This record gives sequence, structure tokens and C-alpha cells, in this order.
Amino acid sequence: MFNVYDYNIDLTNADGSTVKFITAPNGYGKTTILDFIDASMKQSYEILFEVPFSQFVLYYDETAADVEYLYSVTREDEKSNAVDTDLVQTLSSKLLVRLLRIYDGKETLIEEFSVFHSTDGKTVIKGNTGNTKLFFEPRTCYYLNDHRLLSIKLTTNDDSLIIEDQARAIERLNPYPKELKDILASPELSKQYESRITCFRDIIARCEFANKRLEIDKRFGFRFVATDKLHTILFLDQLSSGEKQILIQVFELLFRADSGMLVMIDEPELSLHMMWQMNYLKNLSQISQLRGFQCIVATHSPQVFNSLWSKSVDLFSISNKD
Repeated sequence: MFNVYDYNIDLTNADGSTVKFITAPNGYGKTTILDFIDASMKQSYEILFEVPFSQFVLYYDETAADVEYLYSVTREDEKSNAVDTDLVQTLSSKLLVRLLRIYDGKETLIEEFSVFHSTDGKTVIKGNTGNTKLFFEPRTCYYLNDHRLLSIKLTTNDDSLIIEDQARAIERLNPYPKELKDILASPELSKQYESRITCFRDIIARCEFANKRLEIDKRFGFRFVATDKLHTILFLDQLSSGEKQILIQVFELLFRADSGMLVMIDEPELSLHMMWQMNYLKNLSQISQLRGFQCIVATHSPQVFNSLWSKSVDLFSISNKD
């Protein structure tokens, strides 16, 4: 990757727990690895043409069937032969995609096809892709990578300042109360979601949002009420950036992601103070056990996994092992 790094990563834990953390300084490819997994599982090839790499391989261990599957993408670039410049131009790129079944040490090719990308921006697929799409159809992922509630200030035409990412967060948060209201309004759904609602309440209570409490009711779904004398009802845009971050991640994983998915989260520690980071593993483990998730988390902060290094893989250590 980037013509520099070569990683061989085990995304499982020896103790059978289902949350794995990827750590590294900036620039070692944590987010890129999540992007590649997401792109492969969704059969979307744009990011694979944007980032230089030689080969990307995923191994799926189907323990119950005593079978492994190997999905590989090999990239080949056609370079220019210009001699009057020190810049090497990529004229075109090709991805060779292969899906194999491994049983009793023997590999069987299921499908192979090529994806071409030229300088005019066109992407062409040559070969059959049906078996690969069918393979990934039940192996879906849920990627939380766009919830970075950073205070990016932008100047509009009237010279006023807006907070772009905060506005995006509020836009995402606003449907949540109605979604929970619709669940609570149905006795059947309310019973079906009872354990998730309890988990939602437990995690928000554990985080102890400052001077506010969570209320859940079929009249409004959920809301936050200030602990002042007037018991002021708070709008979601009145939450802090860290509170929004917690709420988005917890609600998305409990109520929007499908059970049994692969969940990937990029830098969840952003906007979270130390105590919330230290509770993060407990919160995520509670959700993953309830929903049957396998989770992969890219992070800079060892606090989010309580420095339990057995649950992590460090790209810096791998790249410098020699």
C-alpha cells in the first residue's frame, strides 16, 4: 500500500471476542484499510483506483463449514515512457479480481474478472461478476466513517459563520426520535426492540451527559431534559459535539445496522473526553454481543480499548518489525 507498507492482519481475537482495534500514527493506512474492506464488500472500485497498492486480500473463515474463502484484488498500472521528466504518469489501471474456495488445503477458483480504469474516468468490467456479488450479498458491512463532529468554520456570502459538520450531525440526529417513536407505537415492534431500547438507555446513562437526562416515551420517542428547576426540554442541537458523537454511534448500531453485520468505525474517539473513551470498549462490546456484530475500529487512542493490546493490531509495529 502506497508503495511502502505491507500488512498481514488478523482481525479476530484469540479469546473469541468480536471487537478488534487497528492502531497506528497518522499516515500508516488505518482508514484506507477500512475503506478497502468496505469497497470490496460493496463491490465498489473507485477507492481502489485512487490509492496506490499492489494486492489486497481478504480471508473469510467459515468455521462451521470448515471452509475458507479468499477474495483478492491485484492492481496493475500502465506507466508512461516519458524520458524528459522525472514524473511518472499512470496511463491506465487494471484490477484483477479473484474469488476462491479453500477446502482441505485445496484452492478452487469460483470467479475471476477484470476492472479497467482509464484516464478519461471510465470504468469497465470484463468477465462475469455474479458469483462474487452473490458471495458478498449476505456478508454486508456497516461503516461509520463520516461522523467527525469537528468545528469546521465556513464563511457564507453574508460573512456569517456556520459549522458544517455540526449541521450535518444535527441533520442526521433529527430523525432518531421519530424512529424510536414509531417503534414504541407498535406493541409488536416495542417487544421486539425491548433489549435494544434497554441497551440504549444503559449506555446513555453510563455516559452521564452533563446536567441532562434521557427520557423515552411512545409520545415522543426520546428526548433530553435539563436537570434545572424548569426541567427544560432540550433540542438535539443543544447537545455537545461529544454527546452527539455518542448518540449517533449508539443509535446507528442499535437501530439502523442489521444484525450480524461487519461493523467498521473510524476514529470514534473524536470529541470524546477521557472517561467516555475509557467506557468505549464496554459500550461497544455490549452492543456487539446484543446485535451479533464483528467490529473493526481504527483509532489513535489506546484508551478506547483500555490498553488491552491483545484486542488490537498496530500498523506501526508491523511496518517496523524488521
